[in-house]
Amino acid sequence: MNGQTWAAADPAQQSAVATMVRPPQLPQPPLPPPQQASQLPQQPPLPPSLPPLPADDPNDDLVRLFAVSDLHVDAQENAYWLTRLSDTAYKRDAIIVAGDVSDDLIELRQSLDLLKSKFRDVFFTPGNHDLWVTKADRARGQSDSMLKLRAILKLCDYLGVHTRPMRVGNATAGVGIVPLLSWHHASWDPEPDLRGFAIPPVEQVMTDFRNCVWPAPLDPRTDSIARAVDALNDELLSAAQVSQSEPLVSFSHFLPRVELLPEKRFLTLPVLAKASGSDPLRNRVQLLRPTMHVFGHTHFGWDQTLDGTRFVQGALAYPGERTSRWHTLKVGDLGAEGPLHLWNSREGFAPHMHCRWSGYYEHHRREPERCMELAMYAAQQWPPTDERASCCMPDFSHEDGPTAMPGVRMLREDPAFVKPW
Repeated sequence: MNGQTWAAADPAQQSAVATMVRPPQLPQPPLPPPQQASQLPQQPPLPPSLPPLPADDPNDDLVRLFAVSDLHVDAQENAYWLTRLSDTAYKRDAIIVAGDVSDDLIELRQSLDLLKSKFRDVFFTPGNHDLWVTKADRARGQSDSMLKLRAILKLCDYLGVHTRPMRVGNATAGVGIVPLLSWHHASWDPEPDLRGFAIPPVEQVMTDFRNCVWPAPLDPRTDSIARAVDALNDELLSAAQVSQSEPLVSFSHFLPRVELLPEKRFLTLPVLAKASGSDPLRNRVQLLRPTMHVFGHTHFGWDQTLDGTRFVQGALAYPGERTSRWHTLKVGDLGAEGPLHLWNSREGFAPHMHCRWSGYYEHHRREPERCMELAMYAAQQWPPTDERASCCMPDFSHEDGPTAMPGVRMLREDPAFVKPW
């Protein structure tokens, strides 16, 4: 996700990995040889309270599948999280990276190459940040986001990162992994817009509309980009190497269904739905009928089953989000213990995971027709323009009890490194 202009106020979100070497001009593909782990930025020592990562057992043929989205390695803490993942524990495992690694092609390449050194198989699909066009991109001839997308796909092929369907597992159990390219468009959102508050249009608050460049006749105000990006899936899916007899796990950066996003009245940025999902993506997922679909972009922990498909999001997000609203990001074991575990060849899929917002919709129906209301925490930012406008708050009373997650509070330590509870 999530290129809101208001997010730029957090210095932690803007901190770059300053010690990464950025040559003045990247040669045309094939790219220069990958950097070794020893050349990656040196970081301060880990906190003494950080638990050790699990050891690898060479006599075990267990294969596991993990996922993470929205790595945003331009934040130094996130780059550090990536480098500290075990070099041995995941050697037979696969990881899904559901977009938004970096708008810098060098950082994207370093991150994917680092993951390749840790996991047997890495699957990737680009997010919106990955397709922002930078000065460095223009210097190497990638003058628009479609050209950059093709350059990223070529880079993945060069690195051995999977952007096409493939089976992972062992001789007795496996799953088919299906990456799906996608892009957002406003008409994907079928629910009423909020009224009565001074909320700017999505084009003014989402950085995609400034940092992405699209060749004519593609227009970000229509679904033309979503359809053009989706058409690339036809080529990528043509040589599918998956079994019809085993479960499918598809993944994308963007959302295939609006039910995977809190209602507008509960969002700090209510227009987020206008830049979050894709109808062509929804059609792909409906045709595939996967057991699980992994997505990213919106920075909410999510685990919800709809029409027979389990939808999961595990976003690393930004450091400031983790310390200020971890209760809405938390999903499964994502964080200090590593990426999110989805499946393994011995036990199958991970049990259902409680998440703050998908859990809300296990107890409450969607009410998008309440379009003159805005949550109190969001209304502080968007003043009312109509006397009929009112404030509301989501009802999380179903979380009461000894196992309830704590309410909104700042965490002193980053839960990507130290478990907060």
